[in-house]
Amino acid sequence: MKKPQLAALALALAVSPHAQSQDAKPVWELGKNAIDPASIHGKVELVEGVVKLDTTNSFAIPAAVLGAQNDYTIELELRRPSNFKTLPRREGALLLLSNRDATAHSGLSLSYLPPAWDLNGGCSNKIGIEVNCYWNGLCDGLDGEAFNKYSVVAKDRQISIYRNGLLLAMTGEAKPSQVPVTIGGKGWTGEWIASKGEAQPVPEPYELRGLKIYDKALFPTGYDRSAEMMRNVSGEGYSMQRAIIKDPTLPRILVVGDSISMGYRGFITDHFKGRAYVDYWVGGGWFEWTVKGDDFPLLRAWDGVLSNGPYDVISWNSMTLHMWNGSPGRCTEEKYPANMTRVVEHLQKAVPNTKLIWIRCTPWRTTPETGHPTFLTEKNDPIIRLNKLTDEIMAKHGIPEVDLYALCERKFDTIPAGSKDAVHWPKEVCSEMADQIIPLIETRLPAKK
Repeated sequence: MKKPQLAALALALAVSPHAQSQDAKPVWELGKNAIDPASIHGKVELVEGVVKLDTTNSFAIPAAVLGAQNDYTIELELRRPSNFKTLPRREGALLLLSNRDATAHSGLSLSYLPPAWDLNGGCSNKIGIEVNCYWNGLCDGLDGEAFNKYSVVAKDRQISIYRNGLLLAMTGEAKPSQVPVTIGGKGWTGEWIASKGEAQPVPEPYELRGLKIYDKALFPTGYDRSAEMMRNVSGEGYSMQRAIIKDPTLPRILVVGDSISMGYRGFITDHFKGRAYVDYWVGGGWFEWTVKGDDFPLLRAWDGVLSNGPYDVISWNSMTLHMWNGSPGRCTEEKYPANMTRVVEHLQKAVPNTKLIWIRCTPWRTTPETGHPTFLTEKNDPIIRLNKLTDEIMAKHGIPEVDLYALCERKFDTIPAGSKDAVHWPKEVCSEMADQIIPLIETRLPAKK
């Protein structure tokens, strides 16, 4: 019978959290350094270097091991057993590591979302990332049934995440947190755990080993730090992708929109490669039920996004297909003009030197079993009316528009028969969208020095 090793570990740290050496010895290592019994929740046992985690058990490592939290590295290996049972939505998400401080809005949190975690298919076998208590997006999860090595590297507080040496994601600055680093427990974002309580245990637990913490940034061997990448950065009400600036003399462009913009933004980036940096914000328009008198949360989100600039040009569409789809509370034609006007005037005041371009909302289609789609009247008629209202607002404020609606209404024959997608468009149509947007951006970029 295998005997648990945890009880035999010393109760005090054997290595100073600030110790350094040329051979990069860890300042904390599972199996060699103490785990404070007071930090343990549930049953935590170390057997032959492995701790099994079932989302109800966890332990914590003192915040001091991360030093000033400017530069550090956290390594761990994780796997699911071969007979791991896939679980329904919101069950089985494992908190990999977290030192998030909800009061100070600081720290980092990584959760593993297993296969079938999201019955809609959107979050399956993914690592969810929170920075400073703000959702920062998803990256790839476990590869196969073997142990996967994850490395979290902080350099100047900027975070990079790797799996088996492959770069998965880069984030902005994680503010120092004095909260201990928790390993294990129920993983989810925001305050869901606090509001919903504990989840049920995972029938087949995860296995964790090789947990090591270093007080310096240790990039995986072979990682090319000059590679062109984008950082995911987040704040109150937004999560965006920001280009890494290597030449500060080049102009900067911000593309704001919903999933339609995700189809054409890459073409814009490719067009301006070497001449301008392009950032993305998939968002930028949630207002209606969130507006309470003078409190307009979207404006704070815009301010956070704009703080990642300055931008020379912003092409934007404020999530119209989401707001204008008729769902309760999302948008009323009565309140829309005043709220949209408030957003436009806020932007023009906040960034008076930035050129704004509005992108008109695209059509909503039927999804017939055979033949090409047509306009879905109950969804598309509000788009027509709200596009017209927006035209009037943009004209009043001197903001030019790109009419993607007119382009797409001529492209219904590009949709395959039987398609259940009512709003997205093929790659060739997305390329044509970019072809309409790019010339307007070109005319608004500053002249070459």
